[in-house]
Amino acid sequence: MRKILVTSLFFGTLGLGCPVSLVAEPSEAPSKQAPAAQAPAAQAPAAQAPFAVIDSVTISAEAFQQAVRSGMKQRFYHGAPPEGEVAKFQREIGETLVDRVLLVLEAKKRGLKPDQESIQKTIAEYDKRYGASESYKANRETMIKPLIGELEDRSLIDQLQAQVRMVNPPSLAAVKAFYDANPDKFTEPEDIEVSLILLKVDPSAGPEAWDTASQEANAIVAKLKEGADFAELARIHSADASAEKGGKMDYLHKGMLATEAEEALAKIKPGETTEAIMVLEGYAIFRLDKRSPPRKVSYEEAKERATALLQRETADKALSELKAKLRRSTPLHINEAYYMPLPKQ
Repeated sequence: MRKILVTSLFFGTLGLGCPVSLVAEPSEAPSKQAPAAQAPAAQAPAAQAPFAVIDSVTISAEAFQQAVRSGMKQRFYHGAPPEGEVAKFQREIGETLVDRVLLVLEAKKRGLKPDQESIQKTIAEYDKRYGASESYKANRETMIKPLIGELEDRSLIDQLQAQVRMVNPPSLAAVKAFYDANPDKFTEPEDIEVSLILLKVDPSAGPEAWDTASQEANAIVAKLKEGADFAELARIHSADASAEKGGKMDYLHKGMLATEAEEALAKIKPGETTEAIMVLEGYAIFRLDKRSPPRKVSYEEAKERATALLQRETADKALSELKAKLRRSTPLHINEAYYMPLPKQ
């Protein structure tokens, strides 16, 4: 039975988005590293029973716990999931580790071989990066051996996933049906065209600077209400790059401005200006110049994108179906004692 130590090297490959180096910086002594934040865990089974056994492969308790710690450190601020998310995150890590083993086993059954040329290139990059370190020289063989194993498995998974995701292009009828069924994917969001006067305040400035900027901004708003020219005031007062264009900014989509600014602009009509709004950079005054409503892109315009989206969705489905099939057909045991109970819905 093969026993493996799973590292976080594969998180990016299998969807967790946090690839990290297997080899620590040689100059960093393990004893000096800060301990990773740990989430509350379920009561560990007696005698450290394996986390999972998949056919001939064992994922140890240590491997699972290490993967959880590494994953938390990469994904969450301060290295700890929000309260109530720990159990869900544990299971996500566990499922990822199991899927990784299943895919490696399947790749080998299909006769796929690791890309040794690419692996040796990666090893050479490690040698180049750390080669001057005496610590690396002394421990190279110990560190490189598990890295090679991880790289070989990743190579097999990449090849298998590419093979499974190589689906036939969808028919024109399927693309049209996909376009009709997903209008949200082919609708351009509302566009707004605005002009800006920004009175900047240094982030480290005290309350007096903010009060001064607030008073100046309110005075500008008063002038605008009396009929003053927005563009002229922008050229005189604004610290934004748009000042030389009279405050005119490019077209903006929802989410590109601060929430307070978007809420204020939503309440006014083209040609109107907002009150002074406190933003991260200081105080801002906006004029709404134009509002374009959401627009559904025509099928002819969207056909190429719809084809690509449908093909990607079909490829994702093929990979998901393979994983489900492998779980059904492979001898598999996951020790649920390592998971915290999921919160009740």
